[in-house]
Amino acid sequence: MAKKRKIKIMVASTVYQNRDLLLQICGILNTYGYHVINSEYGTLHPPLGMNNTEACIAAVAECDIFFGIINPMYSTGITHLEFKRAIAIDKPRRFIAHSFVTFSRKLLAQYMYDDADKTQRNNFEIQSTSVMDSVKVIDMYNDAVQSNLAYEKRKYHWVQEFFRPDEALRHVETLFRDIKRVERELANLNNPVL
Repeated sequence: MAKKRKIKIMVASTVYQNRDLLLQICGILNTYGYHVINSEYGTLHPPLGMNNTEACIAAVAECDIFFGIINPMYSTGITHLEFKRAIAIDKPRRFIAHSFVTFSRKLLAQYMYDDADKTQRNNFEIQSTSVMDSVKVIDMYNDAVQSNLAYEKRKYHWVQEFFRPDEALRHVETLFRDIKRVERELANLNNPVL
């Protein structure tokens, strides 16, 4: 009997000020039986000849499910590129976002856009602080919720807010603990009932 292939889940997140939670999430997903793809966890294979950014973006295509964590630290922007790639290739995806990001999104919208509908992003930026280093984390959130699309055209746009690590871990458990359900959901995506 052939060994069943594990579901590959890519966990995309900035690491700065988030390493402990990130590694805990990767470890839990591994325990549930997933094949976790994450550079900080040491399970992202960098193909020979690719730089770090290219390797991370290539890993998006390799996974079955993309799981994005939106933190208030933007860092180098590789995570945002991974988000954009997952959206562009319509990869099944899930997201969580720290409440600092969702709060700041509401607070800073008045400065970030040139129109009342908040569709024309300007070049507003903040000075990096220990709380948030860039408003680009808000752009990541907007990409995740697909704010550029009409509501009925959005999919995979649920973003669960968390403040404490236990809130994030509870949502990870809700989404991924029942691996049989996830297998069925993926099978339904690949073979929709007409």
